[in-house]
Amino acid sequence: MRLTGAIVGISFILIFGLGISSLHNEDVILSKHTPHISSFYPTSLRVDKPEVKGIHVTSWIAGDRRYFPDIIKLIDETELNTIVIDLKEADGRIAYDVDIPLAKATGSVEKRIRNLDKLIEECKRHNIYKVARIVLFKDTYLAEKTGEIWKDYKGEAFTNPYLDEVQDYNLRLAEDAARRGFDEIQFDYIRFPSDGPLKDISYPDGHNEEKAIAAINKFVERAKDRLSPYRVKLSVDVFGLTTLRDDVGIGQNFKQLTDRVDYISPMIYPSHYWKGSYGFQSPNSAPYEIIKAALKDAIRKSVDEKQPEEVVKNKIRPWLQDFDLGYPDYGPEEVRIQIRAAEELGIREWLLWNPGVRYTKAALLPYWGNGRADIQSTKQAINQLTDYTESIPTN
Repeated sequence: MRLTGAIVGISFILIFGLGISSLHNEDVILSKHTPHISSFYPTSLRVDKPEVKGIHVTSWIAGDRRYFPDIIKLIDETELNTIVIDLKEADGRIAYDVDIPLAKATGSVEKRIRNLDKLIEECKRHNIYKVARIVLFKDTYLAEKTGEIWKDYKGEAFTNPYLDEVQDYNLRLAEDAARRGFDEIQFDYIRFPSDGPLKDISYPDGHNEEKAIAAINKFVERAKDRLSPYRVKLSVDVFGLTTLRDDVGIGQNFKQLTDRVDYISPMIYPSHYWKGSYGFQSPNSAPYEIIKAALKDAIRKSVDEKQPEEVVKNKIRPWLQDFDLGYPDYGPEEVRIQIRAAEELGIREWLLWNPGVRYTKAALLPYWGNGRADIQSTKQAINQLTDYTESIPTN
């Protein structure tokens, strides 16, 4: 299987409607349509951007009234102030009833969040900063509707990031999220494939790392332009390895992306680093050291005359690990020490990831409704880390 088929298939569906009788010429025009300002939702749904301390929430949890109130409660009771909600998942499924003809025609819409507007209003009442996570080019559901496709080793498919049609499809979703009242748009899988029979992929106009980086950068610039009328922030998620190397082969250049977005979130989970990374035989057993080393690299490679160190630090917002993968299990100490490593470098914003949306409340400072963490509880939380960190250098 080659990506050539995906290129042809996607183009045919968008231009000629092959295989999908419900698509018409006006659908193609709509994919490039920028909504009028008058169609915006009230700006009262927005909240002032805080110093982001957030968690990721799947669309299933966000749409389930049995569990979502517990997420709100966790944020209300701790230092957390931000929620990252999946609107488009890694298989291409869109989690709410969006008015995008191509999404409906391909069956990508699955209403896991039955009333997105109500959810946004609820977050607003609790003064929660709302981030819409949109998975971009890894999109099995769209790719499988477009003919012959290329799949990775897990059997999951990518669309072709070079295609304007594919980019427009995702940008329309981002615009809809911004219009509904999200405060920030976050793009994930903003890259080319990394795992699988890559030699079988064929691009009509050729492909190399330089072209891939240029394509991803162009997409970000298009996104900034399309989203500018909505006055939302734009962020991207990138491989943790991008803080260390520029030639990762997927079109992500950390420095160039940092120059173009409001915030960049490297996924620097200690469990995802290979044996020997930064001199550690078991990176997962060294959360403080791995986070600090990775972020030092991120700062070092991003600073220049146009973006001094303080500007760069304010743009970097790492994803941190709050899940178990290998030894040891991650509890309050392992989670909190990652936050400490970031903050010691002057990076004040962070996001926690747990695929099961089960976050370690004991790792978080409490919130008492007056804008400050309770002093006594904060001291207790800090003291709990003393034995764990006393041998770790702080520079």
